[in-house]
Amino acid sequence: MNETFDCIIRGGEVYHERKIEKIDIGIKDGKIKKILKNLSASTAKNTIDADGKIILPGVIDIHFHIRAPAFPERCTVLSETKAAAKGGTTTLFEMPISDPCASTPEIIRNRKKHFLKETKVNFGLIAALGELNNNNLNGLLEEGVIALKIFTIAPPPNRDSEFNGLCFINEGEIFEALKHAKKSNLIVIFHAESQPLLEHFSKLEKKFSPSDPKQHNAIRPPITETVAIAKILTINNYVGAKIHIAHVTSKLATSIISHFQKLGQDVSAETCPHYLFKSEEEAISARVFGKINPPIREKNEQNELWNAIKDGILTIVGSDHAVFTLDEKNTGKENFSSAPPGTPAGELLLPLMMNASFNGKISIEKVAELLSTNPAKRFNLYPKKGVIAENSDADLIVFDPNKSWKIDSNSLQTNGRHCAHLFYEDCIRGQVIKTIINGHIVYDNGKFTEKNNYSEFIRSNNGISL
Repeated sequence: MNETFDCIIRGGEVYHERKIEKIDIGIKDGKIKKILKNLSASTAKNTIDADGKIILPGVIDIHFHIRAPAFPERCTVLSETKAAAKGGTTTLFEMPISDPCASTPEIIRNRKKHFLKETKVNFGLIAALGELNNNNLNGLLEEGVIALKIFTIAPPPNRDSEFNGLCFINEGEIFEALKHAKKSNLIVIFHAESQPLLEHFSKLEKKFSPSDPKQHNAIRPPITETVAIAKILTINNYVGAKIHIAHVTSKLATSIISHFQKLGQDVSAETCPHYLFKSEEEAISARVFGKINPPIREKNEQNELWNAIKDGILTIVGSDHAVFTLDEKNTGKENFSSAPPGTPAGELLLPLMMNASFNGKISIEKVAELLSTNPAKRFNLYPKKGVIAENSDADLIVFDPNKSWKIDSNSLQTNGRHCAHLFYEDCIRGQVIKTIINGHIVYDNGKFTEKNNYSEFIRSNNGISL
């Protein structure tokens, strides 16, 4: 019997059941309704000829900073979700750093409304844990936050309001925060650096000239990350919360995470493209545009991160997308410590990882797991998202492996394109040519749909009301 679909993707090399195979996809009512070798007997309102193209599940980027509606001079929800869609991201999780910090139900509610007006992609909101009382936590759960976030370092100078309710520094604070967060059953995401060690190594700053970018790695060596992770996971071995360690940078850090994973602790971890593709030397060469927290490490650490991916210790790669204005970054030209940390990597996440697959570093199947399937499983969105399967959401990417391009300010969509120097001149093989979200083509060869009514707020399915 002939079937009618809203859209059929024909002849693509599809990531399906953990392998790449040439099949057709029928989409209807925002869902993948049929996957067959040949849907030639079926009809559709729209047909996509995907011959020679790779079809992947949409990227779920769990580490994304927009900070909207604060700081519109940097970017907006519209500008950065367009960039995300252009790079193949169909769902992003927004971090709570904004002004004010997203640490109360009211702030989350307002932020959600703001996103829904402008977003081009699906989104979830990560909340700062905030005040340790059941009323606040229950309110966050009712608003549907996807996860909770904790920093183990102090707020940067003059940014207290952006970090209000986010920072728990000493062992007692971390212990109480974890005990409280566990009640929610949500995953607790950690920015793990040791504040006492940062204060200790800050003394080294005076050995450098104020403009010298080498100071950054000197005052934030790998041990600051390693000690913090060991402390968090040791405390949690007693508490038993669900933990996710963000932006892992070093071999020793992965070794500690692996140890606690083997003990049976519920802990996952991610790394980011800048740690996988760039070295400390390249970060120093990029000067203020290579400043990221935690810092980009030496080349040998980069190799160890790839090993940790192979060994299943690091199961997710997130972008840690962060936009600042050119003027803000340039404040560090003469005084490096004053430059804000971060790089706009959101729309580069998938292209860089696919480029690595074409260079033999990783399989395409593994890219799909790291960027789509594993995030969906970890945050309980699977199989609704993160997979190409019948009855799953039609969040899909059409990727052309034969298009090559070079990263520069003209090739990027993000408002932070003038601050992406860390990746400038990188030559990339392969490009996203279509991004489909909930069955709608959102991005199509450089153009975006005018409508915004197809994207969804992604609520947690894990939270337990108190």
